[in-house]
Amino acid sequence: MPYLMKKGFLYDLEDSFDILMDYSVIFIGEEHESRVSHHAELTLLKGLAERDSNLVLALEMFERDVQDILDAYLKGKMSEKKFLKQARPWPNYLEDYRPLIEFAKKKGMPVIAANIPRRAAAAVAMADKVSPDVMGDDRRYLPKTLHLKSKEYYKRFASSMEEMPHFTPMKGMNVDGLYKAQVLKDSVMAASVEPFLDRRTLFCCGHFHSDYHLGIPYQLQKNHPKLKIAVIAMASSVENLLMKDRSKVADFIWVEE
Repeated sequence: MPYLMKKGFLYDLEDSFDILMDYSVIFIGEEHESRVSHHAELTLLKGLAERDSNLVLALEMFERDVQDILDAYLKGKMSEKKFLKQARPWPNYLEDYRPLIEFAKKKGMPVIAANIPRRAAAAVAMADKVSPDVMGDDRRYLPKTLHLKSKEYYKRFASSMEEMPHFTPMKGMNVDGLYKAQVLKDSVMAASVEPFLDRRTLFCCGHFHSDYHLGIPYQLQKNHPKLKIAVIAMASSVENLLMKDRSKVADFIWVEE
């Protein structure tokens, strides 16, 4: 049975949903290949939707330039075959993200294709510079503000790059450029939520984009200091940390027994 943990206290799902209703944006930081992560996302989506008919779903897994395609599919104006051909879904879409999309479609729920097109992030990483000229046509997704000065985020990002296997394509690239591309992703994903701040949003993303309230939450909070943001992490991603350190990673830990 799933639980949410907050500073050592376990809450069953009913109590957890009541607590989460106090937040405007709820981030769930997934481990991309974890079945537990994807079960948690669908469980949270269904539970929150039962309590909030205006819920919005935001996904790192789709890019901003396919928003119109995603909208057309959700409204029944496009076949699933055509949608999958045009929307560039992740390889594990059918098993892991299709249940979220189909539930949202059934409920008439808006879904935000949140991420910057990969080509723009790659261009920024290579140029080691965030600018309209570097981003080309994707400059239209560049938010008005982009916060690059989190020393903690930079340190954690650089450390994660060092830990990558030597055969990883990014291993030999400039860390500063990669960091700027990472922050570009975060800021664009934060900006994608801004038109919906009068509604509650469940945001599914890789956990590095939300751990420690850095990444996307950091960008969003900088621009909206009073916004109530919750971050949920998977128990498996914090199991090597001491209990007192786990609460620093996220507000809640998803635990399955």
